[in-house]
Amino acid sequence: MGKAQYKKKTQGRRHNPMRVPDAHLGSGKGSNGVNATKEREMLPILNKLKSPEYADRTWACAAICNLIQNDPATRRLFQGKNVVGELIERLSDNVDEVLVEASGALRNLAIDGGHELCAEMFNKGIMPHLSVLINKISGTIDSILISTPAEPQDLTTEQLQARKHLLALSENVISLIWSLTEANHKTLAAVNAVNVEGLLLRILEGRSAFGIGVALAAAQAMYALSQDNPPFKRAIVRNEAALQTLVGVARADHIAINAKGKGKGKGKKDSNGDVAAEDDGRGLLTRILICGVLRNLVDADSRPDSTVGISALTNSTILPLINGLLDLNLDSVVSQVTELSVQAANVSNGNGFKSDHRSPAELALERIERTLMTVTVALEVLTGICAGVEDVEDVEEEEEEQVLDGKYLSIKLLINLPTYLPTITNLPTNLRTHSKGSSADVDLSDVDEGMEDDDSIPDEALVDMARDSSTIIETETDPIRLIKSAATLPHLLTTLQLPSRLLALAQPTAFSFPPCNNQPAVHPPTTSALSVLHLRALEALNNLLITTAAALTSDPHAAQEAGKLIPLRDLCEGTFKIVEMIASEPEAFSMKGQEMRLEVMEMALGSIWGALRIASGNLDIQETRVRLLVNLLPVLRSSDARTRLIDTLALIASRPNVSIDENRELGSWIVQLVVSPSPAIPIDTETTISILNAIIDIYADETRSYDQPVFVTGRFLETLTSLLGKFRTEVKRIDKRKYREIQARAEETYDNLAAFVKYRRNLTR
Repeated sequence: MGKAQYKKKTQGRRHNPMRVPDAHLGSGKGSNGVNATKEREMLPILNKLKSPEYADRTWACAAICNLIQNDPATRRLFQGKNVVGELIERLSDNVDEVLVEASGALRNLAIDGGHELCAEMFNKGIMPHLSVLINKISGTIDSILISTPAEPQDLTTEQLQARKHLLALSENVISLIWSLTEANHKTLAAVNAVNVEGLLLRILEGRSAFGIGVALAAAQAMYALSQDNPPFKRAIVRNEAALQTLVGVARADHIAINAKGKGKGKGKKDSNGDVAAEDDGRGLLTRILICGVLRNLVDADSRPDSTVGISALTNSTILPLINGLLDLNLDSVVSQVTELSVQAANVSNGNGFKSDHRSPAELALERIERTLMTVTVALEVLTGICAGVEDVEDVEEEEEEQVLDGKYLSIKLLINLPTYLPTITNLPTNLRTHSKGSSADVDLSDVDEGMEDDDSIPDEALVDMARDSSTIIETETDPIRLIKSAATLPHLLTTLQLPSRLLALAQPTAFSFPPCNNQPAVHPPTTSALSVLHLRALEALNNLLITTAAALTSDPHAAQEAGKLIPLRDLCEGTFKIVEMIASEPEAFSMKGQEMRLEVMEMALGSIWGALRIASGNLDIQETRVRLLVNLLPVLRSSDARTRLIDTLALIASRPNVSIDENRELGSWIVQLVVSPSPAIPIDTETTISILNAIIDIYADETRSYDQPVFVTGRFLETLTSLLGKFRTEVKRIDKRKYREIQARAEETYDNLAAFVKYRRNLTR
């Protein structure tokens, strides 16, 4: 987000756990209508779920699978008849065919219904059934692993059918585990309690026996479980054999795995000359996911790293894999999808059911979707590699986890810069540490001691209590923890040329977002995948820019060379185009299902912030674009996004070649945000912190040409003085137990503001 790096993902981070959200499809009867035939056939199908004949139960589950696929209107009709509860009951069926079809129907529901429907499954008791099925699958898999491998021709028909059912059931159950993992914290805790990591590891270890479909499902579930989930991490890193299994998967030849023994590059071709389903990219996606798992689990220089060697693995395997995926031509993808969608639409049996046998066009569309998903996961892994600044709060939380775990784990260090930087200056407040041990600092809690109920201290007294103001400009900096890994900045910036390549992947296409006319996208899976891909590319770019800004600040001469490392003008131009394109349809911001537009735009704003920070004010921003940024503030919904935008405008207002009129316009606008906030712009504590820091940053140097005609003439100092008591009261009301980070930043901002006022007053004496 411009100021905050993306090193960890929280649960529910994906647009949808697996595939197409309703927003891309249209929803309910009002959009596309419900097929009348389906509605008439729904009740008989549900009745057959309880039929004494297993063939009827199997058929009913399969019919539901087909009817609900990418059809939210029909799915909601079934939901209204408790289809979720009925299917969960079928998970205790004693016939394998019914188990497979029922789990497949629930898997489709999880895919199309997303987090909301996964929560419904949890509330209706799916976890006990999944626990039983996991034990059943685990026992069968163990017997397969210890038995002598048999060729398919050596198995009886019954054995072949039993293995087919096992593999299908395993893939469905593990996919459900994946969806539930990403639904919410409650479902994640339930999945952790099942201890599914043993099953996932055994499947990955015996992936050649179980097939790529099951192995991919296991990799997807493990990737979701490994992100910001300490219980799962502890369960894996304590097992050296498990780590070695994951390393083996990451280094395996994915083409050989997909070809199933036919030799590298010898997969069958379909009628279009493309590699057939058995070599459809699932092996590559599996490897990328496991690379992400390893980076999620293993910190550089930690004890598990002695087994994995994460830095060497990143250089030799992970970065080369990712590098080969970053030149995807998205315009070509859109052209292919347009043509294939027309071909697929012409294949219909006319009765409303989807055929089990997919056409060549449908298979090609599925491969394109998987390619986009593979690039997206690769970008998520790259985002962690590009993270080069470690927040103090993250370090403290990590240290607490180490104590609770009862053993030592070294602090995370991710980015290897040429030298360690002792001090990083000129970074925004929430990238600074607050040194409470400094003799120049006054802890707000000490100032307020004995006066917790007294909010009537005059502003003048507050100024007098401020610390020595002479230190605010020169020494108000603390060390920023830069982090290291195998990847150096020159390698990321110049050898891999990541800035321009990530920017290319971030550029929206005609299919990137759902249409604003409430109609479904031309090909919803592609639209869903593209929107997330753009977001991940911008997240990686944000991290890279923040790391570069931190490194360059340590060396004033290096800042002059930044333009040679990063095409800053092209980068700024490209990110502004993203913002302008999304902002050109303002009606979309208030429409349900268009949330990804705003997320991508907010991330693009973060990249603009990063480019301006690195450019040190040497980039000219057109007046129309400055006005665009100002007008976007009411649109942004999160305080993080508002903070990012205010910081960007502060950089523009304080750049070396800024005119007095431009500084006056922006400076007055920023001051008015906190003095007389507009009802259209939510000004919470975090936003107030950002505004006050922005004012201090813009007018910290009294020698600037705009200081006298703007700051002094505009009586900004009197305005800031009048805010001291009000902001102090706001800081005191923050719950330190719930909002520790915000409270610490607010204390520091108050301290800075009081010292700044004192400093500016001393200049006039």
